[in-house]
Amino acid sequence: MTRSHPYPASTGGATWNRWSRAGITVVFALIVAGGAKVAFDLSSTMMTHLAAVGAWMILALGLAYAGVRIRPGLGGALLTGFGIGALLVVFFGGMQMLA
Repeated sequence: MTRSHPYPASTGGATWNRWSRAGITVVFALIVAGGAKVAFDLSSTMMTHLAAVGAWMILALGLAYAGVRIRPGLGGALLTGFGIGALLVVFFGGMQMLA
């Protein structure tokens, strides 16, 4: 059987899909920045601070990359969230070093 009308044209996805990707980006950015803050607070010396925060950032980047490989549709949101979280860590970490 054939259809008598063509399939509707896609308009870029549903609105909830865009909002869910934005939400995933924000949540992952907060997880990255919050985890780095916890790693910083749990360590005792400056070099341990850097190592703990660096290890957390590598773990978060690995999780974002795994998300890209498993769910390519959400990979961009995860990598964007990681980038925003990394910028937050650099910004607030730099402010703490200057204080």
